[in-house]
Amino acid sequence: MKDSKLQVIVIDSDVEKPKRYRISKKKIKVLAIASLFFTTVLLIYTSILTYKSYSYYSKTEKEIKELKEELAQYKSENGQLKVQLAKLKDEKEKTIEELAKRIEIIDSIMKKVGINVLSTDKEGEGGLAIPIERLLTTNENIDLSPVIPDLDYIIQNLKTTPLGYPTVGRITSGFGLRRNPVTGRIEFHLGVDIANSWGTPVRTSADGKVIKAGWCGLMGKCIVIKHNKDFSTYYGHLAKIFVKKGEYVEKGQIVGITGSSGRSTGPHLHYTIKYKNKIVNPITYMEVSP
Repeated sequence: MKDSKLQVIVIDSDVEKPKRYRISKKKIKVLAIASLFFTTVLLIYTSILTYKSYSYYSKTEKEIKELKEELAQYKSENGQLKVQLAKLKDEKEKTIEELAKRIEIIDSIMKKVGINVLSTDKEGEGGLAIPIERLLTTNENIDLSPVIPDLDYIIQNLKTTPLGYPTVGRITSGFGLRRNPVTGRIEFHLGVDIANSWGTPVRTSADGKVIKAGWCGLMGKCIVIKHNKDFSTYYGHLAKIFVKKGEYVEKGQIVGITGSSGRSTGPHLHYTIKYKNKIVNPITYMEVSP
């Protein structure tokens, strides 16, 4: 069976005879199928591109949203850090102000009681230090938190803390191991001996209450003064006692005179300090500049 053909006649006004074109129906079917195939492929390809593009932009929008949320969180945290930093700066300024106030109070009290705790001998000094007025501007990280309580303790107890020498003279026997001047045996000396001529005034080293005034065995005539909950002082080998038990005394007040009562080889004052019921080296407190 012959393949039927489709005839196409093209008439051109400039040509005398019309042109005739014949194409078989089989070829037309093949062309139609090919056209349909390519159209289908193109549609599928376009759909895939559209889907990928939609997925990409959807993912991008999600990422942008997440980034915006993270940025908002960072801004919030940054704001909180600024608030904390401002708070810390304010606390530091207040601490330094309180520190300066307390130093003024201590200096005033020291002048009234006649001592200078913050001064030292001018020789053999040095080291790193920052003036109080520069603490706010320094880049050094300094922990000032323990300073204020310590200063408060000093302020509250300065007048009742035994400071300075209770009498004039030279130290003939220090705190610690020594050979007993009478027996010659090695012993631990529980204070310091300050020698001077008979009758040298003995002064209390801080405000307090006399809890004993009389004979104390080997220390002879002695005085015990309770200054505060932490400190008490002992004055031994006196010739005379000028105070009575229960009497309140002030720093620098003459409470007796040196002598050689009790076990003694000559006129001197035996001086002992107790801190929280423990005997300590008096030199630490005596060397505060008067």
